[in-house]
Amino acid sequence: MVEASIGKAPTRVLQPSKTSPPTAADPWRVLAPIILFLATLACYWVPMTSAHTSILWDAADLFRVRQDYLSRELHAGRIPFWTPYPWAGYPFLADPEVGAWYPLNWPFFLIGVSPHVLVVEHWLHALLASFGAYFLALRLVGYRPGAVLAGLCYGLSGYFVGHSSHTVMIQGAAWTPWLLLLLDRGLASHAVRHTVLGGLAAGAMILVGHFQTALYSFLALGLFATARVIEQPRRWARILGCALAVPFIGTLISAIATGPGLELAMHSVRTTLAAVTHQEGIIPFPALATLFYPNFYGLFSENYQGPQDITQFYFYAGILLVPFAICGWWRNRAMRWTGLLLVVPTIWYAMGQPAGLYLLVARLPGFSSVRAPVHVWFVPTLGLALGAAAGLAEAAARWPVKWLPRIVLAVTCVDLFYFQSATNPLAYARISYEDLYGAREQLFGQYVGSHLPPLTRFEAPDMLTAFGPLQHYLDLRAEVSYGYPPPLKLTRYTDYIEAMAGNPALRNGLNVSLWLDMEAGAIRGNPNALPRANFPKSLVAVQSMEESRQRLPTLDQARQALVPAAFAVPAQDGSGAAEVREFAPGHYRIHYRSASRSVLRVGSAYFGGWSAKASGERLDVFPVDHALTGVLVPPGEADVDLDYHSNYFWAGVLVTLSSLLACLGLLWFRRPRDAEQSATRI
Repeated sequence: MVEASIGKAPTRVLQPSKTSPPTAADPWRVLAPIILFLATLACYWVPMTSAHTSILWDAADLFRVRQDYLSRELHAGRIPFWTPYPWAGYPFLADPEVGAWYPLNWPFFLIGVSPHVLVVEHWLHALLASFGAYFLALRLVGYRPGAVLAGLCYGLSGYFVGHSSHTVMIQGAAWTPWLLLLLDRGLASHAVRHTVLGGLAAGAMILVGHFQTALYSFLALGLFATARVIEQPRRWARILGCALAVPFIGTLISAIATGPGLELAMHSVRTTLAAVTHQEGIIPFPALATLFYPNFYGLFSENYQGPQDITQFYFYAGILLVPFAICGWWRNRAMRWTGLLLVVPTIWYAMGQPAGLYLLVARLPGFSSVRAPVHVWFVPTLGLALGAAAGLAEAAARWPVKWLPRIVLAVTCVDLFYFQSATNPLAYARISYEDLYGAREQLFGQYVGSHLPPLTRFEAPDMLTAFGPLQHYLDLRAEVSYGYPPPLKLTRYTDYIEAMAGNPALRNGLNVSLWLDMEAGAIRGNPNALPRANFPKSLVAVQSMEESRQRLPTLDQARQALVPAAFAVPAQDGSGAAEVREFAPGHYRIHYRSASRSVLRVGSAYFGGWSAKASGERLDVFPVDHALTGVLVPPGEADVDLDYHSNYFWAGVLVTLSSLLACLGLLWFRRPRDAEQSATRI
């Protein structure tokens, strides 16, 4: 039992989930949220407001561009289920990392997403993470200054700073302490209400769009539940039931995004990923030194000598974090299992194949399709932060002087501001966005975009940095043959591009009018580009996807096309005419004339969801030339409307709305009973 009021030094070993009611005179009730707010604001203020700073790497290359593109499309009255710009066309909203359905993104879509606005998103989620860790530590430890320490050390940890370029990872990790908090509250009282709220939080986290972060958050939830089972073995069924219900509800809530996302993943190169064989993104033991010495790898001295990805191996979260965490685990038995289970197994797993545990975990569902186990670092950081809260509580109990927690928190705030913001090169660039990316993007517009004829594409390698952000094509509305990021690139299209390296004539089928000659460093024209819609001269029937892939290196699209055997019509009209009369993202209206039932080839990437109609009759749509889109048209002259509709979006909408209504219903109908129970206890 806690004998001291919250905010004062406890005099006994603290018990989890049993805190004394705060007194009206407790100054920490007001100070705690002010400290968290001001500390996080101070760390993000300069990159949010200064014209001489910039976001970095994926924040600039990917997340800012995507969110701004979506914002502009919505302002234009369009929902961009399909975008024609990268990879000869792509199901834009099916990509989970767009975060289109994540509620906390919506205000930013409304106002528009600039580089500085994206930093505001990061700050809000650092604040969300800090308050989540604060309330969780307050519940477990019952000591407000210690809870503030936990909030600071988690929300301003090396994970959030190192991944300042990875918006979705920050957003996802911010929800983790809230899942644990709601589970713990549900185990104490009002199980249905808190489990439903936990499910809603889990749904929001999944809608962020980063599968790996969500997976590791649920791992943290499972480890936290395991600690509770160890402490209260007779309640194991209730604990595990609540812990399993949270991700289940979250999955239903997020169906609007996960349905289309799973379809995309199943047809992308992600399916070829075998995590157990990957060696990148594992924690080498020396990297743990960054917990104590932030410049261990030379990050601050601009002489980085650590593992390849500089964003992944910076773990510092304050010089006092580990000493106080060790003290908390040593002295507070109730916190020991929680802290150790969040820290030890996850670090062991993140050390990869050499440590052993990764070889087992990477074979489990979900874990088998993710890479870079170092991304789990936010889980041990949370465990350390909770331990530090208990450690400060124990120190305050041993030395009950008012200035001790204030000194500790003051040192932590200054420490984190200096190393996580003021001098940290991972936090933001000390140069403007225009200087870093804008001039190169203007170069693309000048030398490529303005010379690219309508319904043609520009060909260049993936991940080319010469033209500004890696997704510059979305900013400039330019159709290109490349894209970013690679893990969700369509499998058929990847095969096509790989074959094009040995058979450059395949660029004709992609309607490439300009291409980048990397050897000469010059932009070349391609006079042999085929029209966007055309009738192949002859057809070659293929029996399988593998057969069409094998034929690509020798395919001459000026003479023939590869089509599934079921659509290889015997009298292809190779002299038929086709013209694109209307074109918009996800829509073509093509006027054609053909003497016989024939295959119309459209130079757009094939993906499930395309449908075609002519004169009210539905037409067959199928892959042609392995990766492009084919339509079987009847003889005569007519207009074909070719439109993209996500196969799983509306089913996902139905599941999401039904689940939301069910959750709201449970919350509403449980309210009178909960109020009655509370009155009885009082």
